[in-house]
Amino acid sequence: MATRTAPTILAVERAFDEVDERYQRVRRIRRRLSKLDPASKAHLYLMDDLLKELDWLRLKADVAVHLLDDFEESLPEDE
Repeated sequence: MATRTAPTILAVERAFDEVDERYQRVRRIRRRLSKLDPASKAHLYLMDDLLKELDWLRLKADVAVHLLDDFEESLPEDE
């Protein structure tokens, strides 16, 4: 059985940086959507892009949470 190594705080911070980057992409798409007619094809295509970015955001957030949990579990217990 392989031994897991706890992530460093730098790895955890990088994971949350990736979450921030994806969130900024979502915000840009939402701003573009707000300028379009909801009945337009361009709006529909951007909605598809938004769904893809939201899926990536969810995945990145899940990874970040797991890394943070693993990091916290590796810390010494307070007595």
